[in-house]
Amino acid sequence: MKVFPGSWPMTVVCGASGTGRTRFAYALAAKYNGHVVDTSDVLEAVRAMSDPSRHPELFQEDVERHGTAEELAAARLRAAEVLEPAVRAVMVKQPRLRLDGHYEFPHTVVTGRHALPGLAWDFAVVLTETEEQVHVNLGSQDLRTRTSMLVQEELLRRGAEHRRNHVHCEVVRVPARPWADAVDRAGRDMNELWDSRNALG
Repeated sequence: MKVFPGSWPMTVVCGASGTGRTRFAYALAAKYNGHVVDTSDVLEAVRAMSDPSRHPELFQEDVERHGTAEELAAARLRAAEVLEPAVRAVMVKQPRLRLDGHYEFPHTVVTGRHALPGLAWDFAVVLTETEEQVHVNLGSQDLRTRTSMLVQEELLRRGAEHRRNHVHCEVVRVPARPWADAVDRAGRDMNELWDSRNALG
């Protein structure tokens, strides 16, 4: 019995700045006829209802202007951790569609600067890029490049940890290059894992 490819309801796409994460996420959503939830939108909503005294991690403009790469990476990851309950609340409230007498979940791709592998239920994709290419993609900014590489390293570490602790969830590492088939490579890996997990019951 073949399971329909992409029939899991949600994929979390993680990646450091300069990896092409957003472009990849929208292309993946299009592949599965789905939509994108961007954690940046969740962040803006939470900021509008909060202030720095309640959630200082979500208001880090000074660190972003004056910090080291290590401080910037740590601040981004702390903000993602603080934002996680709000992102999860959005994830669990994704709409259901009634099609052919059955409820179906349209495919959702969760992504953004604050998407962590630990958000994933079935699949997390960690999009990776070389330091040289991130440097080019970010306009030759050394500090941002170093920050992105630290974040990428931590996302991969957290992805491996999440996979060990949640055997039902797969974490797929996808090199961004060659770009032309990055989405197809990710889709193929996820479909094969999903099929092998479910096809035989």
